[in-house]
Amino acid sequence: MNIPNSSERTIKLPSDVSEELLIAICESVDIIACECPGYLASLLRQVHTFRAYTNSCIEQFPEDAETHHWLSDRAQQVEKILYQTVLELMHKEELITDDNELSLDRLSECALAIAMKQMG
Repeated sequence: MNIPNSSERTIKLPSDVSEELLIAICESVDIIACECPGYLASLLRQVHTFRAYTNSCIEQFPEDAETHHWLSDRAQQVEKILYQTVLELMHKEELITDDNELSLDRLSECALAIAMKQMG
């Protein structure tokens, strides 16, 4: 069980995906050595962008609103699955506390360890 230090710097993660959260996730997963987290974050961002685009189509093409609502709903489902997958991966990497907070201190430690490893 991860018990956060009272002085540990953290960011509370919301249950929904915002643009700011996507940016934070993308920056965070870059700390993990393999590229899998980066790919997941990129997919998540693309689905998020697609959903926003589809929602704008509802206004532009009202005759196809039903189709665009359906596409938006499906994209939202994919977005939730990808977001949950990224969160679970970050939990496995111990970057997220049991309180569902992104640990800035742990991110810093990981980044430092990777930099030291790259330096030899």
